[in-house]
Amino acid sequence: MGKTSAAPYETVDCGVTDYGDSLARQKEVFQRRKDGLCGDKLLVTRHRPTITLGKSSAREDILVDRSTVEELNVDIYSAGRGGGVTYHGPGQLVLYPIFDLRPYGKDLRRFVYRLGNTMVETAGHFGVDAEFRSGDHVGVWLKGAEEKLGSLGIEVKRWHTMHGLALNVDLDPEKSSLIRPCGLYGVQYGSLNDYAHAPIDEVKGVLLKKFRKNMKKLRWELNEFNS
Repeated sequence: MGKTSAAPYETVDCGVTDYGDSLARQKEVFQRRKDGLCGDKLLVTRHRPTITLGKSSAREDILVDRSTVEELNVDIYSAGRGGGVTYHGPGQLVLYPIFDLRPYGKDLRRFVYRLGNTMVETAGHFGVDAEFRSGDHVGVWLKGAEEKLGSLGIEVKRWHTMHGLALNVDLDPEKSSLIRPCGLYGVQYGSLNDYAHAPIDEVKGVLLKKFRKNMKKLRWELNEFNS
């Protein structure tokens, strides 16, 4: 079977968004995609300061009381995705692929790996050595360290995806330290700008190119596997 290019998708740049508004938009597009009323879409955003709770989150993973969170103007939302507690802020780039995984072989494991590799390759472009980890430590980390540079969380229904990846470019350390990332002890958030000069608009351009490259590779892997 011959190799094919990546399935087409539309990239929608949503700018800086309130997480609740963004989640509502995701759900709307997700439903339309499942119903076959639109094609694959990649939503690109940066969120106002927000703590999101995944399905495995525990209340003690928020390290301060709710009044402190509110004083810092940080919102809290239950996200519905897999994974634990995560911080989002305007110094972070978020990609939400609302995709039909059937053209990608219904292979969620490979899909998640390719999302992680998108962030690893983006970090590498700026000279930051990062690695993808799976299992309980799923995400992208500074290589050899307990410093998390990127988060992953996916929800899948009828082989359609929502939620996605978040790459830390220049996080506010005060707000991002309000939580225990993904419920992991001894872990802290890091940002690309801790180690390199990485303007967020430049990082966004690289991240989108690396995403497209990794989706193309995912299709190639599927074709090689089935050839």
